[in-house]
Amino acid sequence: MGTLGTDVSTWQDDKSTPQKMDFAKAKAAGVNFVFVKASERAGIDGDFLYNWDAAKDAGLLRGAYHFLRWDLSGLAQARAFCALLKDDPGELPPVADFEAPAKNGINPSNAILAEFLSVVESETGVVPMIYTSPGFWNSWGKIKGTSNFDEKWSYYPLWIAHYTTAKQPMVPKPWNKWTFWQYTSTGDGRKFGAESKAIDLNWFNGDMADLVMLAGDVLVDAPVVVKPDIGALKASINLEIDTWAKLNNI
Repeated sequence: MGTLGTDVSTWQDDKSTPQKMDFAKAKAAGVNFVFVKASERAGIDGDFLYNWDAAKDAGLLRGAYHFLRWDLSGLAQARAFCALLKDDPGELPPVADFEAPAKNGINPSNAILAEFLSVVESETGVVPMIYTSPGFWNSWGKIKGTSNFDEKWSYYPLWIAHYTTAKQPMVPKPWNKWTFWQYTSTGDGRKFGAESKAIDLNWFNGDMADLVMLAGDVLVDAPVVVKPDIGALKASINLEIDTWAKLNNI
């Protein structure tokens, strides 16, 4: 099928215990890569710093993802996300998680998605990926009446969430292939090192050599990582939000 991986966030951590996600156990169970939630809106995932470092220590290839919300500009969200990755961007492409439903009357926005992707690519020099499901994309990703721009979405690699017993996931247009496939949300959490009962599992569309090629030569002589100053980062993010709110009369 391909190469096995997982994705994690603070939800894999039982806050009532001192333990957290065990990436060495995940690797022993066959996991080769992990996508780690870094941020949502302009907030940092509660376990990001631990998960990011622990996954690297376990020798897993890492990619970071941002859970997009619709009440803040793509620019502000992208800058918050990129600030977390400035000194340690990971090995796999950064990801825009495009799945949040409408909230308080504000619908999902492909304009925010487009702005986020553009800023992340500019800031990191890496083409980011889009995570979505076929149903969500067909409802909110397409731009009606602008098929030419629809085609441009396929510039970004696709991480598709589709839970099916079929041998391949459903791939929405304009894509004709998937790069990563989240094929279940009910993997055995304990087997793969999580404290949660269930965990997401993913396939990479290629073998381990292909995955390493996608990542680049990153596992040898890794540089010392400088942890971000979370206090300064939050202040910068809040300033970005305030500026955006004033410009939009909010």
